[in-house]
Amino acid sequence: MATRYILSDSPDLLYVITDLEGQIINCNDLFTEYCSHIKPKKLSDLMSEDSDVDEFVSKVKLSIEKSPLPIRLYAKTRQKNLSNRWIRWTVYCILGSLHFVGTELTDVTSISSHEYERQKKLLDDFRFMLSHELLQPLTSIEGLVKLALQDSPESTELRMMDECIGKLKVSFHALIKKAAREL
Repeated sequence: MATRYILSDSPDLLYVITDLEGQIINCNDLFTEYCSHIKPKKLSDLMSEDSDVDEFVSKVKLSIEKSPLPIRLYAKTRQKNLSNRWIRWTVYCILGSLHFVGTELTDVTSISSHEYERQKKLLDDFRFMLSHELLQPLTSIEGLVKLALQDSPESTELRMMDECIGKLKVSFHALIKKAAREL
């Protein structure tokens, strides 16, 4: 019972319990949200291709035969925006019911333009923060240290602070340039 509770409340795992015929008995909130556009009666209703349905059915049969050992399968599911997304399902046959634990797989070679723009904005915000919110106070501190050095040119501590500030500024500028290149 504790395992069911942990999985049903997991923020990043799809969790579904079906009977041996595949009728959905219970599922977690993420699964409900994930397939709200389809409202499936069976888990196979989510599959976007017939070949995936066939493999899905054969893997479920294998899971029943090999109970309680897990069986893994991959299937494309239909998304709200009419695209397909891969899910890795692990199927367990336990006490006359099928337990499906799904993990959504991300295809990093086809990041959407929306995701690209979001990442670009994050990088631009990071660059702005470096160049304005962090570098500006550091430049002010550098000016104060240089003024103090004019009054006490023999101060080892002030010279060390000036050197450290110079190295820190070089690092900030390198990060700013790197962020600008990535944009």
